[in-house]
Amino acid sequence: MASPPPPSIDTSLIPKGRVSITPNCLSKQRVEALLKDAKDLHRKGAFVPGGLRRRTKNSSDNMKTTTDATTRICDVCGIFDDAESAGPSDARDDLLDLMADLRELLQKELGIRLSESMELQYLRYPGNDVSGERGGKDYNSKRGFYGRHFDSSPEDNSTCRRKVSLLLYLNDQLWDAKKDGGVLRAYLPRQQQQSQTATKRKQHRHELDPEEESGSIQDITPQGGTLVLFDSASVEHEVLPTHRERWAVVGWFLGGDNIASGQKRKNKRGYGTKSATQQSHHSDEDQDRRRKKKKRRRRGG
Repeated sequence: MASPPPPSIDTSLIPKGRVSITPNCLSKQRVEALLKDAKDLHRKGAFVPGGLRRRTKNSSDNMKTTTDATTRICDVCGIFDDAESAGPSDARDDLLDLMADLRELLQKELGIRLSESMELQYLRYPGNDVSGERGGKDYNSKRGFYGRHFDSSPEDNSTCRRKVSLLLYLNDQLWDAKKDGGVLRAYLPRQQQQSQTATKRKQHRHELDPEEESGSIQDITPQGGTLVLFDSASVEHEVLPTHRERWAVVGWFLGGDNIASGQKRKNKRGYGTKSATQQSHHSDEDQDRRRKKKKRRRRGG
């Protein structure tokens, strides 16, 4: 049985349309191991430009990916597909254990049913430190960002839709929001559903109605080891421009009325299950070694 997640995770904020933030959810050593794995995969060419998934013909099985630099600049690596094809990783296996723990916690404390499958990716935003000083000719082109958006919609009728969004930051603890940028900005208006419906009718951020902007804004610094959870359809958010390289794990726990039917969220980068990937890459001896390692970790070893 997987070890329980840290008891300090406050899930009560999620159904209220708020953001749950757990600093130091992972130790420095585990953050460094995941960051090393992500950087190794990036060097191997396993990352692709982050795109926007758009449904066509109102079907969850008919998805199209577009890359729009006016909306999003980042690179992604699907942990269940891109990463696994590059080879196994102990750090990744530990991450999947944590995801299984979190899924159990969310189901128990929120009283919801979640699919055993999920979407899970490594996420890299470029920073202008790779191009030199601020103000240089390549300054704007080297900054990553993700415009204001929702991860899901209340009107999404797909079999297995995004229910809870997850971010786990892999940067160092000295991340400076003013100097380094890359803050996650969450918009928490008084009327969540009304704001989302109105926002859908707008094409540009400056067209938002004044009353939509009257809600609170919450800025989250992407310090290493910090876990962020929120309702995928309720919390509008964006990533502000990055001034240095920014790394994270991003994921979505999936749920729906018919998640037991076996229908899957097809054509999604990073979609999969823990068991499907682990069994394909690990022998019985490897599985036994990992079980012993987990027991030592539970005891603090």
